[in-house]
Amino acid sequence: GEQLDNPTSEKDSTPIPLGRAWPLFNSMAFFVVKPGESFHAVQEVMGDRPRLSLQGWYHAAEPPANMELSTLQQLKADNDKSKGAGTAEVTFEQSEEKEFSNADKEYLGKYLLPEYLKEESMNEIQKKFESDSSVQLRNFLQDKWVPKMEPRSGKKRANDLNHYMEGVSIEWKLRGPAHKQRYLEFRPQPSTTDCAVTGSMMHYIKMKVFESPVFARYLKRVTGLDQPTGIKEGKIRRFRPGLDYTVAHYGLLVKESVLDATLCFVADENEDDKQKWEYGDSGGFECYIEADDDDEEENGKGGNQAADEYNEDDDTELLSVSASNNTLSLVYRDPGTMRFVKYVGSSAPSSRYDIAMEYQVPEGEEDDEEAEAAAKDAEEQEREDVGF
Repeated sequence: GEQLDNPTSEKDSTPIPLGRAWPLFNSMAFFVVKPGESFHAVQEVMGDRPRLSLQGWYHAAEPPANMELSTLQQLKADNDKSKGAGTAEVTFEQSEEKEFSNADKEYLGKYLLPEYLKEESMNEIQKKFESDSSVQLRNFLQDKWVPKMEPRSGKKRANDLNHYMEGVSIEWKLRGPAHKQRYLEFRPQPSTTDCAVTGSMMHYIKMKVFESPVFARYLKRVTGLDQPTGIKEGKIRRFRPGLDYTVAHYGLLVKESVLDATLCFVADENEDDKQKWEYGDSGGFECYIEADDDDEEENGKGGNQAADEYNEDDDTELLSVSASNNTLSLVYRDPGTMRFVKYVGSSAPSSRYDIAMEYQVPEGEEDDEEAEAAAKDAEEQEREDVGF
C-alpha cells in the first residue's frame, strides 16, 4: 500500500505534502481537518496487496469557522484562482482574409502532416466534427516537430518527498493546489533558445501554429464553426507518472462555448504502450463531464451550506479522449461542461505532455435562431398557461 498524504493548504499553493501516515498493519491515524487549511489524500496503491481501512469522522459540537473554504465548497466555487499564467486572453487582429487560403496552406505546410491540408481530408474532418462536436487527428505534426518522448526506465519511485520535485526547473513550474490539480507548466525564460528540448519545441509550435491567425482560419475550415476571435487560455503541461492530475471543479466552467484544441505527446512506440494509453490502464486521458444542475443551483445560492458528499456517480461523462502521441483533439465545449485529466498512474509508459488551448468562438447564427425559437415557444406556452 501507500501512505496517506497531508498536503499543504491552498493559500500556500504548493502541491507537496507536509506529512505522511504510512499504512502500517493494525494502526490508527488521527488528524484535525480545518476548512481551507488542510487537505488529505490516499496515494496510489502500488503493492500486490489491497489497502484495507476503516474511515470515519468525529464532528465537533459546533461547525468550524470558515466552512465556505471547505474542499467541497472550493470545488463548487465558480472562481478559479488555481489557473496559471499560460497565454492570457488574446484577441486575433481583424483581417480582410476570412477564409482558409492557399497561402495559409503553405504556411501550415511547414508544420502539419500534408494529409491534413488536403481539401478532401478537411471536408471529412468537418463532417466528423459537425456530427460529434469532437474529432481526434492522429500524427498531426510532421515528425521533425514532434518532441522525443523518453520512456520510463522502470525504476521504482522514491519513498521520500523528493520525487514530487521530479522535472521541476526554472522553466517547468509545479502547479497546484493539490485538491484541484498537480502538474508541471512550461514557462519560457529569456535564455530559452534550444528548440530541440521538449518544452522549448512545444513552446515554438504553440507560438508559430496555435497562436497564429492562420490556425484560427484552419479551425474554422475543419470544424464549420465561426472563426475564433481569440485565445481564452493556453498552456504547455507535463503530467508525470505517479504524481499528476487535474480535478473537475466549477471554477473551470465557461460562461460561453469554447473550442478546446489539445495536442498530446506520450511514449507509445510499441503496441503494449499504445494499449495502456488507449484503454486507460495508465490514466492520463482527458474526460469531459456535465456539471450537476442541482449542485450548480445550490452553489449559486451560496452561503455556507454544502452538499453532504460528492458522488462521482452523479456526473455524466460526455466524452473521454485517450492519450495518444502527436494527436490533436478538437472538442466544442458548452457552458455547464467540465473537463479533467485523469491521474497518470505509476505504470504509465511516460509522462503526458500537451499543448492545451481554449479558443473563443462566437455564437453562430443558427444558435441565435434556435435561442429565439426557444424563447418564442416559452412565451407562447406561458400565454397558454395563463389563458391568453
